[in-house]
Amino acid sequence: MQPTSLKSWGAGLVSLALLALPQAQAHAQSVELLVQHTTVATGADGITRSTEFSERLTRTRDTVWISRVLPAAAHSSHDHAKGGDAHKHLDAATASRWISRAPNGDVALKLVPNGDKVLVTVTQTDYGNVGFDGSWAAAWSLIDPAMLKRMKAAKAVGDLTTYTLDKPDGKLKVVWNAKLQLPVRVESSDASSRRQTQVQVLASPASLPWNRLQGFTQKDYSDYLD
Repeated sequence: MQPTSLKSWGAGLVSLALLALPQAQAHAQSVELLVQHTTVATGADGITRSTEFSERLTRTRDTVWISRVLPAAAHSSHDHAKGGDAHKHLDAATASRWISRAPNGDVALKLVPNGDKVLVTVTQTDYGNVGFDGSWAAAWSLIDPAMLKRMKAAKAVGDLTTYTLDKPDGKLKVVWNAKLQLPVRVESSDASSRRQTQVQVLASPASLPWNRLQGFTQKDYSDYLD
C-alpha cells in the first residue's frame, strides 16, 4: 500500500489518476509481488533508527490483497485478549488487506487478522483508523500514478522509465514499469530521513488468497471498538 511519506507528492492529482487507471488496468497483467520497505531516520536526539518490513501483494484487475511478511512464530506469540472474539485486539498493521473495486468504482476494504479466521469489514469512516487513504489508484499501483506527471522522465529502457523530482524539502525517484503499471523502486529523502521501496515480481500463487476464506466469521471494524 502506498507509503505514508509519499502521499504528499501526489496531492491534488487523484482525479487524473482515476481517469487514466481503468485503461491501464485493461492492459496490465495480474501480478504477485514482494514489496520491501526501508526507512532510516535521524531523530532530534541524534539517534538514527532503521525500520524494515516486507509485504506480499496479489493484484488482479479489480482486486488487491496485501499481507505483511511475518516471522513463523507470529501466530503463537500474537497478543490476543482473553474473552469473546468481538473483544480481541485487532492489529490492523499486520492484518491482511483485501481491497476491491466494484464496476461502479466503489472501493471496499476488508481486513483478515493474522492467525484468526475472521473477515473484518471496514467502512469509509474508519479508513483513517487503519491507515488506508481510500485511493484505489494508489492501492493498485503502490503509488498514485498521477504523481509521475509532475516528475522529470528519463529515456525509457525497455518497460522501465526513471522519474525524478527535486523540491526544497526533499527528493523523490521512481523507477516505473509501464507494462506492470507499478514502480519497481521508489526512493525519497528529506533533511532527516530516507525511504526506499523495492519491488520484486514473484511466481503466481496456486490459488488467490481471497478464494481461501471459506468458513471465516464476518465482523465489522466497529466490533473491535470499546
